[in-house]
Amino acid sequence: MQNNKSISVPTALKELILSNNQLLSNYQQELTNKVIKANLEIMELLNLNPADGWKLDIENMVYIKQEEKDKE
Repeated sequence: MQNNKSISVPTALKELILSNNQLLSNYQQELTNKVIKANLEIMELLNLNPADGWKLDIENMVYIKQEEKDKE
C-alpha cells in the first residue's frame, strides 16, 4: 500500500497559477473570437454562405459544404 504525503502550495504560487490560468483562458477566448470574425468575413468574400452548409474545417484548413442529408 502506498502512503502519499502532501504539502499545500504556498499562497503566492497558488495565486500565480490561478492568475496565469485565467489570463490564458481569456486570451484563448479573445483569439477564438478573432478567428470566428475573420472566418465570417472571408466566407462572405468567397460567397460561402453558412446557411447553405458551408463551414471551416480547421483541422484540414479547408472550407467544406455539408450536404443536406449530412445536416440531420
